[in-house]
Amino acid sequence: MMERARIHPHMPPSLLNKGLATVLSVASGLAWAGPPTVSSSYQGDSYGVVSLRMQGDQLVGVATGGPCGFEPDTEVLSGEFQDNVLVGQVLLCQLGPHCEPRVNQPALVVFNPDDGVMTALFRLKDGCRSPVLKNDSLLLLRPLSRDAEAVAPARAASATTATAASATAEGANSSAAQVAAGLGRQGEVSPLEEGQRQLAAGNAGVAQRHFELALSKDPRSAAAVVGLGASQLMLNDVSRAVKTLEAGRGLGRADVHLWLAYAYQREGNRNRSRESLRKAFEQGWMPAGRAAEAVAEQALREDIKDIETLMQQQRTRKRVPARPSAGVGNTTP
Repeated sequence: MMERARIHPHMPPSLLNKGLATVLSVASGLAWAGPPTVSSSYQGDSYGVVSLRMQGDQLVGVATGGPCGFEPDTEVLSGEFQDNVLVGQVLLCQLGPHCEPRVNQPALVVFNPDDGVMTALFRLKDGCRSPVLKNDSLLLLRPLSRDAEAVAPARAASATTATAASATAEGANSSAAQVAAGLGRQGEVSPLEEGQRQLAAGNAGVAQRHFELALSKDPRSAAAVVGLGASQLMLNDVSRAVKTLEAGRGLGRADVHLWLAYAYQREGNRNRSRESLRKAFEQGWMPAGRAAEAVAEQALREDIKDIETLMQQQRTRKRVPARPSAGVGNTTP
């Protein structure tokens, strides 16, 4: 069991700052006696659904999928309460050339007893970003409603069923048949629509199988290619995502190139990433803060700014009429 952490003079400056923020919040009236009673499921703005349980005096949270592509029931949060402050650690995924893909960060998570919201601030290393943190610094977890909590176990069960079905399937046709039979909802919505729903909910493994089924019916569905590539990236299957998205380059859809640029970046090939991002712009893609593209857009934000600036300069040069060169027969003074 984790030893109960205490704020003391030898704690790193970042934790001292968090400790000071916690003390201020407690002093402002949030503190109360005893550990709080937390909801069983929480929803992070970007993190996805986190299921919480108490193990003795320790709170443990697990998550599946999400922007980090966590394996089923990955432990992402643990710690002990001191009044309304959870002292422990949080698992973060990171982006950046010299950043650990996943790292357990020490955390002081403040619990607000009025609304049940849990918040924590982080300071990542220079050059590192995390798609699960707002502005690469804030983690915000809100308790799910009872209806939403009831849906979460069903999604987890669907993910388990889909994983088991895929492991025992022989060939793509068998896998697609088991997805159609085991996951349900096929009579209500198309595989493409259900894949997009599951992907938005952070269930990348389930979404991947729906997109595979959609492509088995329509191999030229650009939307299914994008969804499958995004699911594979969420599951950290980067090499397969690159192959999926490369196969869709000729479908004439700009966001295929956007996600391929992100896949190349994850692969460590920045030159190809910038080239693919430029093609996305040439085919009409523009950053618009779309929720479905938030992870890729955030990861590529520096190159997006560079290419936007370059294209603006090119448009400006085209608008300025060229001055005739001086020479024989030229009447321009």
